[in-house]
Amino acid sequence: MKNNIFNSDSPTDLFNQKEIEYPVNYDLKVIFETAGAFDILKRNLELVIEDAGVPHKFIGSRHSNKGKYVSLTVNVTIRDSDQLQYLYQRLKLLPGIKFAV
Repeated sequence: MKNNIFNSDSPTDLFNQKEIEYPVNYDLKVIFETAGAFDILKRNLELVIEDAGVPHKFIGSRHSNKGKYVSLTVNVTIRDSDQLQYLYQRLKLLPGIKFAV
């Protein structure tokens, strides 16, 4: 199952159908399968965020109870809808990603 969890093509869908006022600062939570090494997952996420030109700060991580998934939380500041769409398109390409909100 290859990244079919990203059903939204519109940035407004990402925030419960509300119009977004840019710049916007929020905590991005990305959930991965834990098949990969944590350091690699985190670095790949950082590289995608940096490639999108998004200012960010790593907040933390948490493993699921059974250890099958790990969530990484990163505070991001998005300047406009193009940057937001670019970021989510790039996130879709990350190996092992299950969900991003």
